[in-house]
Amino acid sequence: MKKNLKTHLTKGNLITLNFLGMIFLSILLSSCQKNKYPWEPGISAPKYYPVGDVKIDFGNAGHGSLTNFDNGWGNEYGGVVSGEQLKDIPKEVYIHYISAVDNLQYNGKVQLPQKKILDLFQKHNINSENFAHLVVGMAPGGWIRVWFTTIDEQIEVAKERLKGTEDNTLGEGFRYKKSEYWRKYKDYWQHHGIPYEAWANNEKEYYYDIKFVSKNKEVKLDRTYVVSADGWYSSFYTEKQSDDIDHINNNGYKGKIPIHLSVSWQDKTTDRYYDTNIVMPKMLKNLFDKTYQAYQANEKYAYSNFIIELDNDKHHTTVYLKTKDEIIKLLRFKGELSSKENQDFGDYAYAKEIEYFIK
Repeated sequence: MKKNLKTHLTKGNLITLNFLGMIFLSILLSSCQKNKYPWEPGISAPKYYPVGDVKIDFGNAGHGSLTNFDNGWGNEYGGVVSGEQLKDIPKEVYIHYISAVDNLQYNGKVQLPQKKILDLFQKHNINSENFAHLVVGMAPGGWIRVWFTTIDEQIEVAKERLKGTEDNTLGEGFRYKKSEYWRKYKDYWQHHGIPYEAWANNEKEYYYDIKFVSKNKEVKLDRTYVVSADGWYSSFYTEKQSDDIDHINNNGYKGKIPIHLSVSWQDKTTDRYYDTNIVMPKMLKNLFDKTYQAYQANEKYAYSNFIIELDNDKHHTTVYLKTKDEIIKLLRFKGELSSKENQDFGDYAYAKEIEYFIK
């Protein structure tokens, strides 16, 4: 006849078993924790192509915005802390948004490559002191990107296209865009159209820089904003203004080729600012591809730079592309004087006097 096992266990045996059980549980929890990482969700939309009524859900983290936003393709809109700090790597993300360009709503799930994302988390040593974000980009036409993003790195991990449907609940203000709020967007669409192909095919990145040149010491070139075809957006500020194009060095910055610039400078004798929007030549990307060269040893040092040179009259500016072998004149324009109301990027006046030297 079998006896109950408990009758054979001494007090010492029970303590040992409890201790071993705690070790096993600790190992199990530790193993589970190794598959969890500190990351947060992010949302993004192309500059000048806003989206609204955004909801994204990774299952263990989410983000959203009822407000329209167009913070720049790949840039994050708003900060968020979503749920537990340590999270599993998601296998999919649900996405909903409305595009202001086509007045369509987009819904759907995008599958995520968990193994690829896990490899990136491990490669970049993501931990409690080195956070990562998974950023969802939403563009017109239903084009979606998901990026793995750290402080100094952004890598695309998923690309998809969602199907659009009519939304009969849209208000007239959003649908017809007659208010002053939409003026800068409609102006931009008139100049650049809706480049669906830019979101269908990823825009290439290059190492280049934007340099400022002026022989007139009474004027300070202040900054320029850059927008690419897919709505990538960045700013360049001048810390050291050169007085000679030939003195420009080759320090590079990773970015996309601009189709649009906004240039600002200040006349220090009058404190007046000149803020002007410029549409870049249509053939600029082909020219840049043809002439682009970077050092083989380190691409962060590039031969190709855009030069913004202010004339002595303090009103006219010429934009060049400086390559290893030549300086190519792109365009010349007259700056538009700022009013107090129009000193924010996007509200600048478009150049009324502009001459193009390439098509």
